[in-house]
Amino acid sequence: MAFFDGDTLLTRTNVLVHSIQDECTVLAERGDRFEISRKFEEPASRLFIECFDPEGNPAGMSAMRMGVHNSDDWEAIELAAPYQLCFKTAIVDCENPDWATQEPITDEATGTP
Repeated sequence: MAFFDGDTLLTRTNVLVHSIQDECTVLAERGDRFEISRKFEEPASRLFIECFDPEGNPAGMSAMRMGVHNSDDWEAIELAAPYQLCFKTAIVDCENPDWATQEPITDEATGTP
């Protein structure tokens, strides 16, 4: 995931989406904060993102479904102004401690259409 304010990259991170609902906080160097709640579901996983400006004020929230698939291209979504989210997806073995750096599991191996 990469969070932007216009053309300005705020921060990048890897986020694992698994079958247990989980939350994480992503902080940008300038102080923007993104609280992400996510849960794996097929054919599309749930994501809920709350955005906070550098002063900690709520800037908005966004709910979305992210398709379960491997992608080589970045996808972009407008969040609450002024934020955008860009992301790529990969199917990985979440039990592998190196999930963030492993090669994606092929869609055929998982049975995902």
